Amino acid sequence: MPESGFEKTLIVWWRFGKEHGGEEFQVNPPEQVRTHLQKKIDEFRKTPADLWRWWQVDDHLIVELWDTSPEHTGPDTRIYYLLKCGLSIIENIHLPPPDENWKWCIRLSDFEYNAELGTWMMKDLFCDILVGGDNRTYHMFDLPDVAQALDVGLITPAETREILKRVDWVLTRIAKGEFPFPEVRRAQAACRQLGW
Repeated sequence: MPESGFEKTLIVWWRFGKEHGGEEFQVNPPEQVRTHLQKKIDEFRKTPADLWRWWQVDDHLIVELWDTSPEHTGPDTRIYYLLKCGLSIIENIHLPPPDENWKWCIRLSDFEYNAELGTWMMKDLFCDILVGGDNRTYHMFDLPDVAQALDVGLITPAETREILKRVDWVLTRIAKGEFPFPEVRRAQAACRQLGW
């Protein structure tokens, strides 16, 4: 454990409705979902202790050093999982042109600790928000994914309403100049403590 005193943890991105590996959303059988997630967990657990990249700061915050993916990352890329807010926030995302000027990617997410699998699950809720370096300019995308998820029965009308309310809450805070949120500032401080 680093001198920060943070707890080693694991969090797995669950691309809800895409466990089959396809581009279209669909309702997959529970066993297929479990097998897909277990494969990811098993791969992540092979990470050497000195390269461990997932740390739980407190009951509401997990940070990840995310420079292992060949796309969209660099040595300065960090992910902040705001468990209470239902947001996964990527700082210093590196997108190809013409989107290279976006600094942040905010993903709506549901979080749950799965004791059986021994990991946190980050269930992707389809909507992403890109935010520029001025922390005010934003672009909302993937709303058609919400519609498709509703159409195929992945989410209910009530869940769709909650997703849209969360989108509105995030965009309103950005528009008011409240981004980066205090939780993000805490995450940045935690990363500095970790020596990232």
